Amino acid sequence: MLRIAIITAYYGKFPSYYRAWLRSAQCNPDIDFYIVTDLRVDRLPENVKTIPLSLDEFRTLIENKLGRKVNLQRPYKICDYRPMYGVIFEDLLKNYDWWAYADMDVVFGNIRKFLELYNIEEYERFMHMGHLSFYKNNEINNHAFMLDGAAHESWEEVISTDKSCLFDEWSGVYGIYRKNKIPMFRKKIFADISANYKRFRLSQDCVNYDHQVFYWQNGGVFRTYIENGQLKEEEFLYIHFKKRHFPREAFDVLSADAFYICPGGLVKKESAETTIADIEKYNPYPGKLYEAWETAVYEIKHFFFRLKRKSLGILKNLFNKKGASNE
Repeated sequence: MLRIAIITAYYGKFPSYYRAWLRSAQCNPDIDFYIVTDLRVDRLPENVKTIPLSLDEFRTLIENKLGRKVNLQRPYKICDYRPMYGVIFEDLLKNYDWWAYADMDVVFGNIRKFLELYNIEEYERFMHMGHLSFYKNNEINNHAFMLDGAAHESWEEVISTDKSCLFDEWSGVYGIYRKNKIPMFRKKIFADISANYKRFRLSQDCVNYDHQVFYWQNGGVFRTYIENGQLKEEEFLYIHFKKRHFPREAFDVLSADAFYICPGGLVKKESAETTIADIEKYNPYPGKLYEAWETAVYEIKHFFFRLKRKSLGILKNLFNKKGASNE
């Protein structure tokens, strides 16, 4: 059996849904999970351990392993260092066949089932997003971040700035693996919930249904939906809900057998079967007109965000040119 370690770094206050993360990790008992944090975590499952490091200590560890000074001033920047975990945590990972990084705003399904179903050993990197991404523990992958192919900054530029460079996703290692023809599994076998809508819909290029609901049950992540008047079910590797703000759940997630994951947060699932009434209750469909309005609002906000970022970039370049001309 492949030995697998999944590393998650988290600083600040744990999100309300972190107990669901722990519960879903617990139900993958033959995989080891590590949380790099300066926080105390109670009721840890046997296969979940903490790596107690302050942000300053984490920075020092990175510098010692990379042999360079790094610019790490805030926790979110850690995402850019995740493709470097094979080097940074080489001592921890030496007895593992695969290592991975994962977000906290996910609930895991039956991980090993999907790794075996899609034959993980055929690839060097399995999954291509920052939510959850696996790397075969060898020289190729542990130093792949040093290769050419990143869309924007090289790894040297990434570690020299405190700006978030999305190096763990499209802007970084994704391009590196594509350019260098390193085998990478890229099929969307996970439920990536769109941030554009109130109700739970999968992100673009994925099939959605007017009537659908997502839930975790007995170690698996599922969607039940209505198609042609019939109830159907689909299983996912995991669900990623993009840092939604959930209220504290009203049940003990750490001992739950099943729960819905919906716009209102986590709700205990009382029955093994999912009904049409459950879909309408926990992920109601507001209609095409309302969702078209939600899309328009998102596009407008995104337009002004891009405009602001582009304007700041122009001003920064002008300032740099002016400073250079005065030298």
